[in-house]
Amino acid sequence: MKKLILLSFSIFAFISLAHSQISAGINLQSSETFVTVGTDPNKQVFGEGRIGTGRDVGFELMGAYNIVKREDVSFFAGLGLGLDDERNDRDNEDDDIYISIPFGLLVTPFNSKNLGLILEAAPIIADDNGDYFRAGFGFKYTFR
Repeated sequence: MKKLILLSFSIFAFISLAHSQISAGINLQSSETFVTVGTDPNKQVFGEGRIGTGRDVGFELMGAYNIVKREDVSFFAGLGLGLDDERNDRDNEDDDIYISIPFGLLVTPFNSKNLGLILEAAPIIADDNGDYFRAGFGFKYTFR
């Protein structure tokens, strides 16, 4: 529980220190659904705080770099640190810490470049319950 509280404060500190536009979104991943809040994904380097919903509550901080940046499409890769509350083992009282290596596309095909579609995949390196691979899609809106 202490890990969850510490990670929660870290997410809010990260968001409050961001000096750019704020983005919000939802990612429907194979492992869980994330509600996201982050910095402007059109910048060369951006970050995101994620709260996992569903059966278990999880938190993840992710930083990413836009490798390819075009007007309508950007390809990014990053690194994330997450905390998942008892992902596989209900009898285990400990929280699972994991590292994610997300990569994906942000496509903004609409007239308004504020709304985008995200396609993302990430290998997950977990400490206790084994490594796995997650993938999914989502929507992101950037407030400008």
